[in-house]
Amino acid sequence: MAGPLSGIKIVELAQMIAVPGATHLLATQGAEIVKVENTTGGDDLRMYGSRKGNMSGWFANANSGKRSIGLNLEHEDAKEILKSFIRDADVFIEGFRPGAVSRLGFSAEEAFKINPNLVYVSSSGFGAEGPYSDRPVYDPVIQAISGWAGAQRTTDGPTLIRGMVADKVAALTTSQAITAALFARDKTGEKQHVQVSMLEANIAFNWPDVMMHETVLDDDALHLPNLLGSYQLFSTSDGWLSVTAGTDSQWEAVCSALSREDLAEDERFSSAANRSKHFTEWYESFDEMLGAFTTEEALKKCQEADVPAVKVLDPSEVAHDTHVKEVGSVAEVEHPIIGKMRIPRQGAVFNNSTKHSPRPAPAYCQDTTDLLIELGYSTDVIEKLRSTGTVS
Repeated sequence: MAGPLSGIKIVELAQMIAVPGATHLLATQGAEIVKVENTTGGDDLRMYGSRKGNMSGWFANANSGKRSIGLNLEHEDAKEILKSFIRDADVFIEGFRPGAVSRLGFSAEEAFKINPNLVYVSSSGFGAEGPYSDRPVYDPVIQAISGWAGAQRTTDGPTLIRGMVADKVAALTTSQAITAALFARDKTGEKQHVQVSMLEANIAFNWPDVMMHETVLDDDALHLPNLLGSYQLFSTSDGWLSVTAGTDSQWEAVCSALSREDLAEDERFSSAANRSKHFTEWYESFDEMLGAFTTEEALKKCQEADVPAVKVLDPSEVAHDTHVKEVGSVAEVEHPIIGKMRIPRQGAVFNNSTKHSPRPAPAYCQDTTDLLIELGYSTDVIEKLRSTGTVS
């Protein structure tokens, strides 16, 4: 079954994760993506990490569902090709520092002249305005300035999350904004210019919980320790568990299941209000309880008591988890370049489109010829464009 965005055409001019991750998600929902790459090697993400045949798993994961063309946008003929794509597109998205794409002649104003019905999306690190707007950005920079790193503080200092969380938050924000802009365009008939700041996307994402103490500002407000500051996993006699008792009944249940009724009766932990004042000691009591059991013993007792608990999995174990295998969360497919690979099913399922799987991530510029033919270029002209370095 086709995805809900079937028929939507998107032109992407970007690399790495913040923009490609957004368009990849839309591709899994049926959108058609033309990925415009440079003529000097393409998206740098192709070469980061585990790879085969000049394609990394990282790139393959963030770029399935797309077709790739290489354009040298310093050439006028290449600009004409990009204009043709924009003319036929629903969305044009670029992911460079403010002004970079405008200097090539593809500002929002110029793009709307080509296609008045376009959704134009600009994604950058710090947004179009402000003292940082022209600064280069990567994921760790945004983690550091948006609160992520400070919230992961340990006794050794602030730390980074070992994943491109800032880029992926920006990608999710962008994909949602694109669908909202498409809805607004079709409802009102007005063109849409969406601007996404990685910094603002991550600040907003962090605000409900990480920024709790920066929300309630009056002097007479009751400020309690932030639950997140004490987040931790718990060691058993032979491994690690994640256990959470969010309600009084769950706390009483886990204490009973692990034969520590005395902790349930402890005044410090007798209610949610009291536990919120003693998070550190409360979590230490979990370690004390769980350390007396093996992982499997403690997990069974918690599950029988209907207390949220799971074994902590290494990344290599996730695809083999019983539930993940049973529901088909991860599938093995054959990629024409990198061979056998695993891909996840996206979290949102539309009607019966659970098996919707976009085309494999493209080799560098593999679709250049086909795309140009679809635009009406002859093979002779395509060869001339290739010989002059206009296309790859």
